[in-house]
Amino acid sequence: MSAPSKRRPRDWHPLADSDPIPGDAEEIRDEVKHMKGVASSLREQARLLRKIKDDDELKGKYAGKLRDESEVLEKHLREVASRYERVHVHLSNWANDLEFYQDEADKVLSNAKREQEELDAEKAKRDAGDGKTPSSSESGTDGDPLRDYRNQLDRIVGDRNDRAGHYARKIRDEIDDVIEDSFWDDAKGWIHENIDEIKWVLDALGWVASILGTLAPFLAFIPIIGPFIGAIAVGISIFIAASRLILFLAGEASITEVLMDCVGLVAFATGTKMLSKLKVADRAVKATSQAQRTGRLKAALRANRTERDEITRVMATTSDEGVKTSARQTLNQMRKEMSQNAGRVSDETPVIPNRFERMGFGDADSRSAIANIRRNSETFSDASAVAEKTENYYKVAVGAAVTGATADAVDKTFGESPVLPFKGFSETYENFKGDTGKLPEDTHW
Repeated sequence: MSAPSKRRPRDWHPLADSDPIPGDAEEIRDEVKHMKGVASSLREQARLLRKIKDDDELKGKYAGKLRDESEVLEKHLREVASRYERVHVHLSNWANDLEFYQDEADKVLSNAKREQEELDAEKAKRDAGDGKTPSSSESGTDGDPLRDYRNQLDRIVGDRNDRAGHYARKIRDEIDDVIEDSFWDDAKGWIHENIDEIKWVLDALGWVASILGTLAPFLAFIPIIGPFIGAIAVGISIFIAASRLILFLAGEASITEVLMDCVGLVAFATGTKMLSKLKVADRAVKATSQAQRTGRLKAALRANRTERDEITRVMATTSDEGVKTSARQTLNQMRKEMSQNAGRVSDETPVIPNRFERMGFGDADSRSAIANIRRNSETFSDASAVAEKTENYYKVAVGAAVTGATADAVDKTFGESPVLPFKGFSETYENFKGDTGKLPEDTHW
């Protein structure tokens, strides 16, 4: 069982705004114990592998390969164990030094607080008019009676920094050995060292994507700018989601955070797919309607062919202009009636954008396509089967847009923002999002 961590002073007034010697020596010692246990386990596993390598009783097809592989693995385990054993010595020494500097800083703080209390008491007496002269403790310090304590604390912080740098170099030298870290190990190390800056950049990009995504529908009428802004917003969202996934794999983000970043992208992809299906359905309905109209016209032509042939013969044989005119009018009327009876294929049905569509929750062109599909399917029965699902496509697309916008608004409202530290946030929501589905962090120094 590990020893309890020593409580550190929280109030560093009047010397500093916060703890100038942060850190927990007991946590470092716990890590040292963990490293010793890992090294011991590795040594034991290496011993067992050595027994396999030296076992002359192994027979069979894979005996030789098993001995070779166990020898290689045993060597690697010993190398890793050696690294743990070398590094934990420096960590143990650093824990002792850190504790020493913290104790020294605490003593300086205690003396400074006592001095401040005495100064405050003297000032109160002077303000009460007791006639006493200022204390000599205020002389020789350029108006700052606590200057000596501040200097002492600065020296302690400087010494601590020197020792921290010393042990950091020692540890860096120890891990610069025959064991090569992979690219992913190096990447995770860089992420761990720069996680605050990374989260700030991703948060800033998130606000940019939200603003551009909001502006895009209002600028959609501009031929190039509107679609370009929308494309930038989507590109930024993809980058954020991919980056968050990498942070998740490195143990610096939760799967919940990844999913929150993906909600908008999934909603966009769903909406885009549904609207694409709607446009395909519109073209299919037009083609089906045109085919049925052509069929109706052919059937009508076959039905009155005899009558038309008779009228044509009369026009060709008569010399009476009145009869020819009447026959010609009769043919035109027959063609007109056949065209009307065959039905008209609607190519476009204009609609006026409503206020939701102007806000980006919907698309007037898609609603126009739905109206067009409905009109054609009412006229041409063959198109009704194709048109059945079209309204659902649009409803799903609008629902996806609302879902994405709502998820983004909720996250922006209740989530913490490194870019806007003054913005309020829900600690419950932030803890749930940050801790749910988070991989255990790697041990790193």
